[in-house]
Amino acid sequence: MIYYLALLLLLSGDVELNPGPMIDDQPNISLLLQWLEPLVDWKPFGILLPGITQQDITTIEDFAIDTKQSKGALFSKWLKKNATATWRDVLKALTKREEINLLQTINDQLQEHQCTGGANDTSTTSTVPVVSTVSSSVSVIDKPVTSTTSGNPKDILQSHSDKLVHAISVNLYNVTDALYAKDLIPQQTKEDVHVLGVTNNEKSSKLVNVIEKQLEPSLNPEQYLINLCHVLINQQHLTLTDIATSILHQLGQSDVAKPFSSIPDDVQGYADNMRQHYRDQPIVATDWPPKIGKDYFGRLALVEKKESYSTQAKSDWYRIRGQVDKMLELPENKEISVEDVLQPTDSSVSLRVVIDGPPGIGKTTLCRKLLNMWSNGPLVYQQYDLVLYCPLRDSKIAEATTLADLFVRQRYEVPMVTEWFEKRNGEGLLIIFDGWDELSEQLRQSSLAASIIHRKQLDQCSAIVTSRSYASSSLLKMDTLSKHVQVIGFSEKVISTVIIQTLQIDIKLAQELIDAEKKGENNKDFLSAVKLINDLKVRGDIRSLCYIPLVCSMVILVYCKEGGNLPTTLTELYENFILQTIRRHVNKHDINPCTLGSLSSLPSQLAKPLQEMCQLAYTNLANTTMTFHSHQLQLLSEAVKEDYLGLMTTFREFDEEKYQFLHLTIQEFLAAWWIAKHKEKTEEVFKHHFDNDHFRMCLRFVAGLTHLEHESYQQYFNKQQLDLQCKRKPLLNTYLSCFYQNPKIRQTAKVMETFHIYADFDNVPISLFHLLYESRNEKLCRTLANSINKNSLCLHRHRVTQLSLFDWLCLGYFINNSKTEWNHLHLGIIDFHDRELSVFTDELVARNSLQTQCKRLEIWLHKPTAESMRKILEPSIFCNIQECYFELYRGEYVPCHVLLQLLNLPKLMILHLIMEYPTIPTVDDDTYYTDMYTELEKCIAEKVKLLVEMNINYSGTEEITGTLVSVIRGAKRNKTITSLSLSVSVRQKDPPPLPDGEIEQLLKDNSTLKTLLMNISDELLPSSLNIVEVNTPLTTLEIEEKSSKLMVPLLHRIKGLECLILHEPYPWPHLLFLSHSSLNTLNLPLDTAESANKLFAILQTNTTLETLNVEMQKERIYTSSVGTSLQDMLTQNQTLKYFEINNGIPSSFLSFITTGLTRNTSIKHLNVYIPIPSTHEHVTNHFIEAVSKKVNLTELNVNFTLELDQSYISYSEEDKQQKMTRLFYEQGLPAITSMLQSHSTIIKLRIGCTHINGELTKPHWIELVKKLYDTIFKHPSLKYIEFNNNLAAFTHRPLEDTLKDQKKTLIERCKKEQPGKPLPIVDLNLIK
Repeated sequence: MIYYLALLLLLSGDVELNPGPMIDDQPNISLLLQWLEPLVDWKPFGILLPGITQQDITTIEDFAIDTKQSKGALFSKWLKKNATATWRDVLKALTKREEINLLQTINDQLQEHQCTGGANDTSTTSTVPVVSTVSSSVSVIDKPVTSTTSGNPKDILQSHSDKLVHAISVNLYNVTDALYAKDLIPQQTKEDVHVLGVTNNEKSSKLVNVIEKQLEPSLNPEQYLINLCHVLINQQHLTLTDIATSILHQLGQSDVAKPFSSIPDDVQGYADNMRQHYRDQPIVATDWPPKIGKDYFGRLALVEKKESYSTQAKSDWYRIRGQVDKMLELPENKEISVEDVLQPTDSSVSLRVVIDGPPGIGKTTLCRKLLNMWSNGPLVYQQYDLVLYCPLRDSKIAEATTLADLFVRQRYEVPMVTEWFEKRNGEGLLIIFDGWDELSEQLRQSSLAASIIHRKQLDQCSAIVTSRSYASSSLLKMDTLSKHVQVIGFSEKVISTVIIQTLQIDIKLAQELIDAEKKGENNKDFLSAVKLINDLKVRGDIRSLCYIPLVCSMVILVYCKEGGNLPTTLTELYENFILQTIRRHVNKHDINPCTLGSLSSLPSQLAKPLQEMCQLAYTNLANTTMTFHSHQLQLLSEAVKEDYLGLMTTFREFDEEKYQFLHLTIQEFLAAWWIAKHKEKTEEVFKHHFDNDHFRMCLRFVAGLTHLEHESYQQYFNKQQLDLQCKRKPLLNTYLSCFYQNPKIRQTAKVMETFHIYADFDNVPISLFHLLYESRNEKLCRTLANSINKNSLCLHRHRVTQLSLFDWLCLGYFINNSKTEWNHLHLGIIDFHDRELSVFTDELVARNSLQTQCKRLEIWLHKPTAESMRKILEPSIFCNIQECYFELYRGEYVPCHVLLQLLNLPKLMILHLIMEYPTIPTVDDDTYYTDMYTELEKCIAEKVKLLVEMNINYSGTEEITGTLVSVIRGAKRNKTITSLSLSVSVRQKDPPPLPDGEIEQLLKDNSTLKTLLMNISDELLPSSLNIVEVNTPLTTLEIEEKSSKLMVPLLHRIKGLECLILHEPYPWPHLLFLSHSSLNTLNLPLDTAESANKLFAILQTNTTLETLNVEMQKERIYTSSVGTSLQDMLTQNQTLKYFEINNGIPSSFLSFITTGLTRNTSIKHLNVYIPIPSTHEHVTNHFIEAVSKKVNLTELNVNFTLELDQSYISYSEEDKQQKMTRLFYEQGLPAITSMLQSHSTIIKLRIGCTHINGELTKPHWIELVKKLYDTIFKHPSLKYIEFNNNLAAFTHRPLEDTLKDQKKTLIERCKKEQPGKPLPIVDLNLIK
């Protein structure tokens, strides 16, 4: 009986079972996908979710296929990164994106679940409106009401109209926008309210009149009036709430929002007066530099700090470089909005918030923004009856002893107001103390402000305290601290918005440009704002300073004064700004500012004060002093002290007035002016500070002012054999030299990612490029170029950190003016969408120099387009390329067209092209592709006259057959190509295969090919292959496993190979030597003991094979007979030089190799996997001892593997890692050390290891590692040693830390004991 009663109650909605989500519940992915399905623009929404960064958005965008998958990945990433995620966060993000319909829908869902547990409620009783804290404009959820009213809606509204007009006028614009959002007034009314020239009271009267007119024809006047009241209540304004509550009661609505506690008329009157005062004052107080953008301080990036020493250090590092977006990504920094500053952090609504940041960042203006927000309506999270602004620089405020002393605006109500708040212990009062750093130390310890901040007085009020960062430390230690907020400046996107809002007078056009910029689009019109934004993307040196509002305004000012152009150099920008500042300064004097043409030609009454300012700047910069005491300025002339030419600002610290320049870079420029114009022996001063990072920017300004024309500057650019060429791993597969003229380039994907050495070499001198660009000294460009060894420059990511756009600009300037024929330029990885390539090539094209050429170009392009390919080949420097190595990752282009672009290079001899997952555009013209295929075939067959090596590697989901056919047909008739590699993988169901006979005709008709690699998947090969005649003079052949269909028919017809690389087992390996008697290189998998025995047996007497690479992955191969056969082969064959077994082997098999090696005298290169057994350690030691005695062995590749017996078969991966790590350090490394101590001829050594936990370390391991490094640096012949754990990201903490600690000592000792011997390269494979 009880069960059925409960069931009935459940069905009626009075008992909740499995209630739906509440606003503070964590969302689940299925509901997110369902409720946010209409959301189209997911990226700007996602970046507003707490914890999601721009990098997350970019990663999702790169790998997701469609919008649905993108949103799924976004929600999954968010819930994983933010354990405290709630539906409230979703609603806040939707609010900021103004997704009103979605917001209302989800809010309704949450309300429905809250009230009914998700069940349908068909009762006729009215529901209780839920007030959300998400946004004042959408916080009340309206539900239909069917209850009986106690009055006529029209009469009720009319009786309240006079009070309503006055109350709405105080909060006119917010009320109007909210009414329009709820569709309670027409759009025309909203537009009328926002026109200028009419008082708020008049507008309010007209608005109430419109409401009355809307009420009359309404189908449900009662519901209309209820909806109106909900909007008024949401404004959280006392009078509006009282009026709305009264109306709702007269309508018979008992369940309404509780009215605010009434406050005395005197308090309300003073508050209304302060609201009007704050509303009238500008948010940006200063007029110099000029204001930038409407309401721009609302766009400042703010973070709530969770203090951490390491994070603070990173924050400081990023701030110095202007990388605000990087600061936002730090895990301890939570980006917040201005509204979030006063969001409660616990159950208490009384807050103590510290806001700090560097000078000029906008702390004071942020305070004025909060005041303005309060004056225009209630703050989002808190309702304050009164907000007081208390600037602590005002001595009356600083020395106040009573609450009344803090009231800047004295009116008759003040005594009553203070008494009322004091009786309430400050409840409902917010005090903003601005400028804690301007208080004396004594007042910081004992003052009314300090007492309130520390909750010793008025403990129920809320307080905000602003301070420069250096003075905020004591505040951050308060037990009463609620929140630490840091103002960190403009993010990159906001800089663009600020520029647009400042320069575009047309508000509508400005908004269109802002929207385009946020979507990453470029407006093609040369409007001034868009042009400046694009210029700044290139000029990273200037843009990196624009995060500070002061500097941002300076840049916009100079840009406008220069007629819509940025100066070429940073020096010109600062010279112009300082000149503009001085011109403004002399407006107060009897000097015509128009007569001031430049800083160098100032009249004496200005030149002398400027000289004094410059000397002050230099002297203090040299002493690393950025703030000055008043006594330091006493020697300055009165003309300077009047206002310091507008270049300095003052502040108080410890009750002392101090001074500093508007920005550090202004001090650095003035110091440079002093060095260049007034300091004797400028060149000596430059040399003295050259290695001082603190002077880096200053010396850049010196370069711009002097152009580095003195001959003494040559010494910084005339380096002796600066080695900047590529450093690639020497231990690659031994057969590569058979395939390519340049064996250092792999044919596999990600060539530039995989095989560069991870080690310290000469750094690419980026700072010198900056000096060259600033100086515009072409002669020094040639000097530096001539210093670079072999005219080879590598910008691979293990050579340099990521280059900025400005770095690329400077690099382009240097290369273009080098007047050098570069043997090799490796441009590393370039993301076309980040404009690196465009900036670089534009600089080259702008100053095309026929004297600058490049023979070999290597580049990895991320998301290229046909346009990007055209741009990179446009400069004359690249017109005569002889070797081209391109890797294209994703992007949109036609592979056939890219091939044509590259093959049309007139002097091209070698082409390696890797194309991964491109998007191939579709065209309506049916002949477009067929004509291009015909052109490609003809180009390869007839036009290319010098091409000898072509390597085409394609992988993707798009059809590529047409291009492949054209390449094969062209190669068939070509008379110069001797090496052809075709690797094609199409991840497509049933891709169109090659036509019958194409491969057969290539092998029959071509008369020049000596090297052929075929890696065309079997799906693309024709169903039948009929290879009858092979006339191609092949000597080298590689057939990948994807082309297994080709192997048998091709090998049956080809004779006389010298190099054969197979990736699938060949049934008759011993017969290969009958058809290819001169075979000297063989790579072959073995899958049976019989085939292995036959191969090793025939090789016992073979005298031609020099390189053997075998894989024996089947356990059945490791028999004693195969071991004996291999041992005999190693013993008897004395021509084999390179021997590799490319897979793990059991310890029982290692003894056969050990015995064979002991008797072998020819092998120079050995690659073998060594099992480290849990027992029988002697097996490994015997092998190492045998290797130690092989003086003929110069290259060794050792891969340690873990061998576990049956007792360890149930080991987890973590257990295996712990065991292998211990064995590696306690058995493997000591064995290697012992081998090196005995082996005096080894040159290259690679040590690999599997199942390693790189983070593990023990003290006695460190000692073993030290002994190894000691041996390495003492070794007479070792040039290169590499450690690898066969994972993408290598970590060996003991190896890394020990090398870092010992490196300097080891190098010094090596140079002392073995002078003239090159230092060994220790490559730890660290991702830099």
